[in-house]
Amino acid sequence: MKIDQTKIDAFKQESGAITTIQEILRGRDADFDAAKNVRLVRHADNRKVKIIKGEEVHGSLYTLYRYQKDTFLQYQKEQNKKRFENVEYMVAFIGEKGTTARFVGVYKVGNRVPSPYIEDDIICDMDIVEAFEPFTHRIVIDWGKSTVSWCQDYENQFKSVIRIDEGFEDGDGIPRFTSYADTVLSFGQLEAVINSNYDNPWQTALRSVNCIYVISDLNNGKHYVGSTYGENGIWGRWETYARTNGHGDNKALKELLNIDPNYARKNFQWSILEVLPLNITDDQAVDRENLYKQKLMSRHKATGYNEN
Repeated sequence: MKIDQTKIDAFKQESGAITTIQEILRGRDADFDAAKNVRLVRHADNRKVKIIKGEEVHGSLYTLYRYQKDTFLQYQKEQNKKRFENVEYMVAFIGEKGTTARFVGVYKVGNRVPSPYIEDDIICDMDIVEAFEPFTHRIVIDWGKSTVSWCQDYENQFKSVIRIDEGFEDGDGIPRFTSYADTVLSFGQLEAVINSNYDNPWQTALRSVNCIYVISDLNNGKHYVGSTYGENGIWGRWETYARTNGHGDNKALKELLNIDPNYARKNFQWSILEVLPLNITDDQAVDRENLYKQKLMSRHKATGYNEN
């Protein structure tokens, strides 16, 4: 691959960039440097439902990458034949705010087979190139407003590096706790929180209060409303969901998981509707819970999973 440094310098002068992703990655792997067909890919598929391995998958690619990595990697392997038939390497990014994107690795594209799921698609073997792993998650680039295509030519589409930081804002797969009102957790995030170290801010926050919470099904819009009470606060109840694959011993949710063990992981999110005192009685908590069941119509089969 012959990248013209004169063109890079002209791009930097015009854009005000200090450096480009091409300059940072150059000289770290001889096979990559010699490749003739490399693609820049920004993963930012905004479709509500994605078809991955022939099945419907809900959620953003950002969430899939963070908390369902195997599903994300399968998505990345499934490509259009015409677009990826001769590609040797993929330089992959996850879309973040605006036109920014975070580097998630260089992948060597190997064997290709016709997709059994989508006509004219292929499934590619992709192996991470270890030489670039020190930069994984740390480099943030500007994808550019004038070149919005998600897949571009690495040799000619230069990308300015905005910053090099410590990685994802929430580190270790655990979202930052900001407030009870702002708490919205996927199942993968809930697992990460529950499995975190004791000194994580989430533990202190969730053990300090009780609440009325809602589990929302992103697949069909239904809700399950619950309450927590007792000395372990929200933590005590939500830990049960993390340990039971998402059903928390609730009958209706169990039935969903009996059909699809990954249903909660693909579709559920936990939110806090109202904070309650740690010393609230179970009767007081249930009274508040019933109010929210009425508001959200969660006892109706068409709109909810509550059965009482």
